[in-house]
Parts: sequence; structure tokens; C-alpha cells
Amino acid sequence: MPHCIIEYTANADIDIKNLIDVAFESVDQSGLFDRSAIKARAIRYEHYKSGQSRDDYIHITIKILSGRNAAQKKHLSDVVLEKVAPHIANIKSLTVDIVDMDRASYGKLLNND
Repeated sequence: MPHCIIEYTANADIDIKNLIDVAFESVDQSGLFDRSAIKARAIRYEHYKSGQSRDDYIHITIKILSGRNAAQKKHLSDVVLEKVAPHIANIKSLTVDIVDMDRASYGKLLNND
């Protein structure tokens, strides 16, 4: 934990492999999580619509177990925005959302073969 999910439009001119690395490192640099628990991935959208004059955008959702306070979540969001922004200078919009996952109902199964 956490899960860092990058959603981006198909017309976004980005190096997505690099962006995944940058997002992963930024979550780690927040100092809030054990590096070994961070997961990052990306989803490309072929079909989308935006009310903006240009419709290329990136949205990063970071799902974390509940229990962090508002200041910690704001810090995480700020670090990710700061570290990712230089790598997507040509994109119209970058947004970050920190989402709490209910700790009491979260389940995890590890297969250690």
C-alpha cells in the first residue's frame, strides 16, 4: 500500500514508463510509506471528453489505507504534483486525488511460492 494509478488520455504526449517511475519515486519521497509497499500503474483512455479547449490530461489517484490525517494527505498530493509536473509540461491538466480505503474492510492475499 499505497496504490498509485495514473490515468491519461491517448493524445497525451508523454513517456508513460518514465511517468510511472517518477510517480512511484514521488510517493516514496513523501516519507509516508514503506517503499516495498508502493505500487504504481497506468491506464490509457482511448475514449474521453473534456470541457476544456484541449482535452489531454493526466489524473493520478493514490489509494491509501485510512488513518492518515489531512496534512499528510495534502503533503502527499503536493509532493506528487511537484515531482510529476516537470515531466508533463505539454499536458493541459494534471490532477492528483488521495483516496482513503477503509482499513477495516481492506483485504489482501499474498502468494509466496
